[in-house]
Amino acid sequence: MKLPLRLLLFTVVLLMIGCTSEDPSAPPTENPLVTSGVYILNEGGFNTNTATLSVFLPDSHKVYTDVFSAANNRNLGDIGNDIVLYNNKAYIVMNNSHRVEVISASTHASLGIISVPGNSPYKLTIVNGSKGYITNLYKGTVTAFDPATYAILKDNIKVGANPQGIITAGGKVFVCNSGFGADSTISVIDPAKDSVIATISVTASPVDIALDADGDLIVVSYGVGSYPDPAKESSGAITVIDPKTLAVTATIPLPMAVYGHPSELTLSQYGYGYTVVKNGILKFDTRTNTITAQQFLPLTPYAIAVDDATERLYTGDARDFNSNGMLRVHTKTGITVDSAVVGIIPGTIVFKR
Repeated sequence: MKLPLRLLLFTVVLLMIGCTSEDPSAPPTENPLVTSGVYILNEGGFNTNTATLSVFLPDSHKVYTDVFSAANNRNLGDIGNDIVLYNNKAYIVMNNSHRVEVISASTHASLGIISVPGNSPYKLTIVNGSKGYITNLYKGTVTAFDPATYAILKDNIKVGANPQGIITAGGKVFVCNSGFGADSTISVIDPAKDSVIATISVTASPVDIALDADGDLIVVSYGVGSYPDPAKESSGAITVIDPKTLAVTATIPLPMAVYGHPSELTLSQYGYGYTVVKNGILKFDTRTNTITAQQFLPLTPYAIAVDDATERLYTGDARDFNSNGMLRVHTKTGITVDSAVVGIIPGTIVFKR
């Protein structure tokens, strides 16, 4: 789970801002016209206004480290938590700036701002051209907005504690209520009513959620972390939910002694997925709901995303959480074939095709 790690590191980051002498020089800031490529949202340091949006072009191996600033002559903001592409727009969630920046996904020019003051926005999903939702991490609520006009439609829809991941599936919206270990539920919202219509129980601290090739929801739960008292910790798991019946159809236990606390999640439409565990990246089969590789790669990245167009896995390495991070590209057999310097704390990777 990213957030507790951030809370431990931000005090260090504030004391250490600045590039280390060993950090590779980043390419100059430019702003290409993007028809296809890889977007990397770099969180930046807490309270430093250093979030950036990078673009990586696999065919030419070029990276552009800060396209938002290049296009708009201003910084993106403080703590970039999520980016969603929809209708050739990019919706960028800026947690500590309490807003969503909306830009062209081609030119990166600003198109507008969705302001959510005091709401600690975290993750975002878009249902259709007139309805989207944002999780509000510290308020235990979700905000409904219009993706076309950027207007707030309904604020403070009550869900569970510390909502993180959110997704649209089967005409409903599913919200992971992490509670940082104190909650273990998924809230189900009816977009027609803007209210919770059901609650699904899963393993403690669900943090991420995605839709698999069979149309099932896959949830990764962090479990309960308790650094001062390990005896109070509990294991995480992968949970499968039928979005039509709202039933839990399978659970893949991830014993803490073996896997630690799982965090990131990415799924391929070819029937497999990845999550980050203590000894590396775990690969699992979404058709049989079984683990296929306990250590697909011996890395513990801050971000992961699989590109179905190439079946390559992209990972974001935050390195020291102070200097520029690294993007790495791996084949479906686990061979690293490319890398690029990006911004500080690469936290979300998405693909434009």
